[in-house]
Amino acid sequence: MKYYLITSLFLVVLFIGCDSTTEKSSIPGAYLPLKVGNKWYYNSHSRFPDTTSIDLVWEVKGQVEINGIYYFSIIEHNLRNDYLDTLFYRLNGDTLFTWNVNNGQIIADFSLNLNDTAYWRNDLKVVQKTKDIMQFETPFGADYGYSISFQKGVGITNIIEGGVVYHRKKLLKAEIK
Repeated sequence: MKYYLITSLFLVVLFIGCDSTTEKSSIPGAYLPLKVGNKWYYNSHSRFPDTTSIDLVWEVKGQVEINGIYYFSIIEHNLRNDYLDTLFYRLNGDTLFTWNVNNGQIIADFSLNLNDTAYWRNDLKVVQKTKDIMQFETPFGADYGYSISFQKGVGITNIIEGGVVYHRKKLLKAEIK
């Protein structure tokens, strides 16, 4: 009887210690460390790049509930025109989601292997995967192409949207808590 009591107590403690929240993003080493106060400084440009100046800043400000799901709110500050926007991201296990105007959308699935394709986003393919770097890409063509790179413990290091309009965000500096 004593054995069953000890085993039961052990299982209760084990289950209480397991955190079932979906916000695993504050774990060190995550591909996008979402913690209030984290900042990323980007160079954002179109056709004629100045790749040395910081003109876009992302800062995690807090969490908000959208349709019963918690997202981290990131303020995007465009320093060129002093424009502010709010982005919403959340991590659930190995999957990164964003919230757009109408729905949640998957941005990346970090459980995929090199050359795997995620069909939830225009055939997004893993083109680089190392211990610390992961890059996803759709085929670049005349109309469109997309690439996003992540570094563990740092976040999004590069975003390229190509086609008729070319746009790139390149990380120059990060302040991660």
